[in-house]
Amino acid sequence: MTTAIAIYNPPAYPIYVFPSEIAKAIYEVMEKIKAPDALIATSFLATMSIACQGLVDVKLPFGAVVPVSLNILIKAESGERKTATDKIVGEPIYAHDEASIGQHQQDLIQYKADHRYWKTVESTIRSMIAKAVRHGEDTEDLRRRLDEHIKNEPAPPQAHRFIHQVATEPALMKSLEGEGRSIAITTDEGEVVLKGGLMSRPGLRNKGWDGAKLLVFDRLSTGSIIARQPRITVNLMVQDAVLDVYQQDRGAVARGSGFWARYLVGAPLSTQGFRFINYIDEEWRSLPAFHARVKELLDSYTTQRKSGVVKREILEFDPEAAAEWVRLFNHLEGQIQPWQYLSDVHDFASKANEMLARVAAILHCFTKQQGKITKATLNSAMAIVNWHLHEYKRLFSPQFNTFSMEQSMTELERFLFLNYWKVGLPCVAKNHVLRNGPNHLRSKAALEPVIEALMAQGSINVFKDQGANKNMIGMNPLRFNSLNYY
Repeated sequence: MTTAIAIYNPPAYPIYVFPSEIAKAIYEVMEKIKAPDALIATSFLATMSIACQGLVDVKLPFGAVVPVSLNILIKAESGERKTATDKIVGEPIYAHDEASIGQHQQDLIQYKADHRYWKTVESTIRSMIAKAVRHGEDTEDLRRRLDEHIKNEPAPPQAHRFIHQVATEPALMKSLEGEGRSIAITTDEGEVVLKGGLMSRPGLRNKGWDGAKLLVFDRLSTGSIIARQPRITVNLMVQDAVLDVYQQDRGAVARGSGFWARYLVGAPLSTQGFRFINYIDEEWRSLPAFHARVKELLDSYTTQRKSGVVKREILEFDPEAAAEWVRLFNHLEGQIQPWQYLSDVHDFASKANEMLARVAAILHCFTKQQGKITKATLNSAMAIVNWHLHEYKRLFSPQFNTFSMEQSMTELERFLFLNYWKVGLPCVAKNHVLRNGPNHLRSKAALEPVIEALMAQGSINVFKDQGANKNMIGMNPLRFNSLNYY
């Protein structure tokens, strides 16, 4: 008789609560790409956030007006098709950026010509002033002309790209410089962002999420970079080991500052090994309508930006939705009391209702709903945020991140069974397990006691491979033939 051991799997992402036209597009991408459900659904959320954040804000029932921008962090290993998913779901955004870069190159050519002409006129006026001074003539009119001319110096064109992969604070501020800029930091290589200077100062990112009216970055060499009313969506995928290292180095600061509390996080079950192709269907039936709406919103924002005035509509809740929002707020507040379910993740719970308002506003805006945000839309948003709330607790709660010896033994045994025994390898180099085993056991101090415990119960043994000069872990057939990890 085998022993079946279940490892916790997060529940299915609540795709069914999305408006039907969006849900159909999500399911269509899932069928074709076969990436994890949460990875695909959050890619749709991020795309909608980018499309809407430059055009609307949302007013909370107690009066505060906040952005609709979302921060998203998905924990997954390489090969989960994050890049492919984002490029397919966000295709109109990438197309906009490509066209913007091409137009910027043309604008730059024209700017250089205009500026050369401007310099010629400036030089001419200065020569006229110098001549007048030499002859003792009045220069007041010429100085007035020069002052007016200097005020009209052509400004270099700015290419507006939505998608950025900035990793430093100066790069972020440069991309936000000006009035009402709307950008996204998105990458499947979250290590680049987490290790960059941007994440070493979570205060700047927190201000961006909160909707600060003014962000200023002072540099002695180049002066101040000023961003007014910026909007930033963040969409990252990061590997387990990378996030673990970040948490060890900077986790206390990030958590203490409320940085992670501003993220919708998740670690969906991998689909690798189960992405079988039943048939090939190249036609997209539901996604084009989603793309058309994204393009419509991007074009609307671009038109406003080019006019020099970015004015965001403020979305509000109708009375029924506002009352429900307050009820949910009070419920969550009660849950962060000592010994209650959310007491160990009170940081996220305190932000959850604002997250709820943002997601509801995005769904309202994207689907062209008229009037105020309804209770039905709010409830859909609640199902989405609730999934992430439980994931936040699973990923960041101390009680979930503290492994007992029994849990560690199970995790190591499972790792050995799935990666070696199941594929016909009865032994493995000890150093290989140290480098590639369960994340919390990737140190000698953590791994050695667990190995000793498994040896004591007879599950494994450790021996020296004299030929390879390596310490090896051997698996006991009597034990491993009885296991059925999945």
